[in-house]
Amino acid sequence: MKQPFDLPDARMRKAIHALPWAFALHNLEETVGMEAWTHKIPSFVHAPVSTLQFAFAVAIFTILGFGVVYFRRPYPNQDSFFKVVSGFAGMLLLNVLFPHLLATILLRQYAPGVVTGLLLNLPLTLFILIRGIRLGWISVRGAVLASLCGGVVGAFLAAALLQVGRLIMPY
Repeated sequence: MKQPFDLPDARMRKAIHALPWAFALHNLEETVGMEAWTHKIPSFVHAPVSTLQFAFAVAIFTILGFGVVYFRRPYPNQDSFFKVVSGFAGMLLLNVLFPHLLATILLRQYAPGVVTGLLLNLPLTLFILIRGIRLGWISVRGAVLASLCGGVVGAFLAAALLQVGRLIMPY
């Protein structure tokens, strides 16, 4: 039977355990304002979506985020765990910049998720990635690669889950 592992750095452990909670709060902020926002912006930026459709997608996505951090059985060791967590953190970091901050700047209006993105996700993800590099758990190249992979996987999952939400809950 595989033994569970624990992260020896207490600050990093707390930050990693906070990551899915920050993600959940971010998704809640998005859910509350997304329907109204998608009706005020050009459809090429984001197609209109109902609150239920969006809530379905982010609920599944949020559960997956908790699974990444708290369901450690699939990880053979701490190294693989931290690489996946780095991908999750990198996905959230990129999500702050694209689309939230970019949309807020270009559209000159509040984009749902920008507040929690800037105040929670940005500092938390930067801390995790930078501390992971300083502790030698991941290289700079590895952190960049994990972030890019996490961003691609996250964008794909978000789009796919939103499509499923639209299919099972038509507007």
